[in-house]
Amino acid sequence: MKFLAKFGKLDRRIVFGLLLATILIPLLFSVKSRFYVDSATQKVFDYVDKIEPNGRPLMISFDYDPQVAAELDPMARAVLRHCFARNVRVVGLSLAPQGDAIGEGIMTQVAREFNKKHGVDYCYFGYRPGGTIIMLQMGVNVSKALPLDYYQGPYASLPMMRNIHNYDDIAVILSLAGSTYPVSWMIFAGTKFKVKIAAGQTAVMAPDNYPFLQTGQFIGQLGGMKGGAEYEQLIVDAGYYGKPDVASKAMNAIAYSHLLIILLIVLGNVGYFISRKLEKSKQS
Repeated sequence: MKFLAKFGKLDRRIVFGLLLATILIPLLFSVKSRFYVDSATQKVFDYVDKIEPNGRPLMISFDYDPQVAAELDPMARAVLRHCFARNVRVVGLSLAPQGDAIGEGIMTQVAREFNKKHGVDYCYFGYRPGGTIIMLQMGVNVSKALPLDYYQGPYASLPMMRNIHNYDDIAVILSLAGSTYPVSWMIFAGTKFKVKIAAGQTAVMAPDNYPFLQTGQFIGQLGGMKGGAEYEQLIVDAGYYGKPDVASKAMNAIAYSHLLIILLIVLGNVGYFISRKLEKSKQS
């Protein structure tokens, strides 16, 4: 009884130390955990998994800035690894100015992992100003909307792009954003030109898209850090990649720290009531 009573007055330095340990251990060491895979994540994976190798490419738009990169970068890497492992070609671009360098860094990193060559296995066009104008223009003529790649190479010089004229030649568009860019893609590309749209959103934005998932206007969605961790788990289970990456480690840290907080709240309340009972017994 007296031992439990001490939890009601636990030194905050012990609490902070325990919390730090539950966060750092999953981040620094491999802690195997499995996540429930949301149906929206599964649908994105299933669709990408059915894209014909060396056929129509997946288009990925890095429509975000560094403020939300921690949530969206893991999604981008997981989807790119899925594509490159299956020899699915990828077209990358960004409609957000700060997404320009983010996209180039991620695509270059993952391409190196799979020995993929720019212009042949993937193309990156960087930031394209204009927003919805670019979306609409690509529905008519992609080469007019994307005349130069990120490295200032002409569209015609990219072997992979020779047979890509408009959205009919794109398998699916994945917009990664911490804003409403995916909805704009859905309206101006999906609704008008009938191209398939998938979303990758931060955790606070993902719930806004549930109506579009129910109507089929989005084929699927990756939501927040958990969405990235789910996709990492799916590509590992399917044998496309060796081990879970950053999102899975981060979710482990979040899960274990939350469990610790719940446990400390319960023990703190138990300790408080026991200490009150002991005080009353002394007074009587």
